[in-house]
Amino acid sequence: MKRLGLSLLLILQALFAAEAPAPIVASKAEFVYPDFSQCYDKNKQSIVYFGKTRAVAISDKQAVAYAKEKPTVPFARYDYLSNLYLFDSPKPLMPVKLKATTELKLGEWLVSMTDNSLVAVNASKIGSSANDFFEFGGVGDVSTLVGGLCCEMYGLGIGDKFFIGSEALQRFIDGKSASFSELGIRVIDGNESVVVDFVDPNVKESKMKVGDVITRLNGKPVKNVTEFSEILKTLKDVNKISAQVQRNNAWMEENLMASKTPLPKKNDAKKAPLPEKKESYLQNQGFKFGSDLKIKEIVRGSLAEKSGLKVGDRLMQIDQIPIERITDADGYLDKVRNREVSLLFDRDDFQFFVTLNH
Repeated sequence: MKRLGLSLLLILQALFAAEAPAPIVASKAEFVYPDFSQCYDKNKQSIVYFGKTRAVAISDKQAVAYAKEKPTVPFARYDYLSNLYLFDSPKPLMPVKLKATTELKLGEWLVSMTDNSLVAVNASKIGSSANDFFEFGGVGDVSTLVGGLCCEMYGLGIGDKFFIGSEALQRFIDGKSASFSELGIRVIDGNESVVVDFVDPNVKESKMKVGDVITRLNGKPVKNVTEFSEILKTLKDVNKISAQVQRNNAWMEENLMASKTPLPKKNDAKKAPLPEKKESYLQNQGFKFGSDLKIKEIVRGSLAEKSGLKVGDRLMQIDQIPIERITDADGYLDKVRNREVSLLFDRDDFQFFVTLNH
């Protein structure tokens, strides 16, 4: 009986073992990139072209772009320090909504997209909304829409792994930030003032520092970037621009732009005869300038006329060199030969380039 009982027990154990399910072996999970196809379908119409320059529509009338090379078509605004361009569109656009970078989280999945490409990346460095570039892991194209799964735009890609945040874009679009090549600084709106938020490292003569608060130019109050720009235009012919600056809770006076050639004294001007005026290279090309560097006359059939210039257009810089007087232009053009140079003109706050084969 004992043998029979043991045999029955063994048989029952074997039956239960046969019916028991096989142990589950966990398979290695495969990573799946987030699906940005919905955002691509939604936002690809917001990516538009002005000539060969790719831009992103931020309203039904305007688009913003990043470009190191000047566009081949007119633009509404340009910032030489950030290489941002603003375009006005003659046709209605499909704008994308800007999203505050304060909501961006480290490691968040992003998309860097154009009208025909999409790259999934993630946020690898959170910069400040005022100045620093933001970074993502991966490589993006130039002038791309950088956004999240919400399909809104965190910023504008500038190539490689960097993008400019939405807050800096909005300030540029609204005219609340501007760069001035003659001063080597970028300023943004402050509290009844302007604040220096970037200093051009290539301008060694600049005395300004990031964080400087400017409240007056040559005694005139400055409340915002627009006023700063307008007052600066009226001071083109003076040899000194004195700014009232607050730095580290202390007030001081700084000369923003010293004249390269001191103005002659009245007595000296009477004693010494004025040198004979020599027609400049630009004048030979049909550019007739006044003392304020504004075109006062255009010769028919000249390069100036063919370039679409008008009386009143003001010369601001050649290549990256600020021009304060026509002798500055002549001096620079004497040094460069047999290559193209770019002349930056201003027309009622609208800036554009003219190419000159020199």
